[in-house]
Amino acid sequence: MNIVPGRAIVAAVLLAGAFASPLASQDSARVASFRGELEKRYDLNAAAFMRGDVRALMELRSDDFHTIAPNGSPQDRAAMQNYIQGVINGVRKWNQQTIVIDSLHVAGDTAVAFVWQFLDRMALRPDARAHHIQTWATQRETWVYQKGRWLLWRVDQVRNQRRLVDGKPG
Repeated sequence: MNIVPGRAIVAAVLLAGAFASPLASQDSARVASFRGELEKRYDLNAAAFMRGDVRALMELRSDDFHTIAPNGSPQDRAAMQNYIQGVINGVRKWNQQTIVIDSLHVAGDTAVAFVWQFLDRMALRPDARAHHIQTWATQRETWVYQKGRWLLWRVDQVRNQRRLVDGKPG
C-alpha cells in the first residue's frame, strides 16, 4: 500500500487542532464552499453506484486511496476497487443511498469529514437470492485536493456499524 506519511500527519494535526479549537483557523466561507463540493462528490458517487460504474467511482478517489477496516487491516486502492466491483455485482436494485456530513474541517489541500452513511438495496446473499439489505456506519473520510479537484484519499475510524438482512440483524 502506498500511504503518504505526510498526509497522515497533516490529517492527524488537522483533526487534533479542529477538536482543540473548532473555530481556530477555519475559514467558514472555505468550509461552506468545500461542504457544497463534497456534497456534489457524494452525489456523483451515488450516481456511479446506481449505474454500476466502477471506473467513475475510482475517478473520485486519489491514486493512493486506501481504507483502514474496523479491525485495523489496511486495504489499498486495488483491493478497494475489487471490493467495490463485488458490491456492484451483488446489488440488484438500489433503494436509497444517504450520506450526512456530521463535521468538516479543512486545512490547505486536506479536508477531514466525519460522515454518517445509510445504504438500502436489494442484493444477493450466499443463498444466491436477492435480499433486502440495509447498512449504517459512521466513518472518517480524508479528502485531498489533487489534479484540480477534491479526491477521497482515506476512509478509516469506521464505527456504529449496523446491518439488517430482510429486517433482521445479519
